[in-house]
Amino acid sequence: MRILLLSDSHGNTEHLMAIKKMLATQGGYDALLFAGDGHGDISRLNAACPVYEVRGNCDLFSRQPDEQLLQFEDVKLLLAHGHLLGVKRGLSKLALHAKAKGARAAVYGHNHRQEINLIAGVHCINPGALTSGEYTVLHVENASVRVEFFQL
Repeated sequence: MRILLLSDSHGNTEHLMAIKKMLATQGGYDALLFAGDGHGDISRLNAACPVYEVRGNCDLFSRQPDEQLLQFEDVKLLLAHGHLLGVKRGLSKLALHAKAKGARAAVYGHNHRQEINLIAGVHCINPGALTSGEYTVLHVENASVRVEFFQL
């Protein structure tokens, strides 16, 4: 499976339209996960795949949930913005929260840094900030995860 990971667009229309064009020309994504702070932007992408979104600390009027527990093949994944789990102070709380829910991966945003860390057996993945042109592709295959980081 190929899953597009986005976070923290903060209303950057230029980068959002670049992702929309990429989705229209490349396609081939099984899902799109958005880890918050999108100010309602994600609905404008018209993605041809399932879209999962959570509320970030700047999404004041969003009706999105604070987190979602998702299953892709044999990998359970937690999607959260991360502000409620203190990701700017470290990832242990996020990893332990995801692990308690049975997740082997956690996708989060908030700190605007593309990174992957393995903590307590949980792959903690930040796709970076779309407002800076960063996005990530998550590959799930045979119960394993692999990420590729990209810059527009």
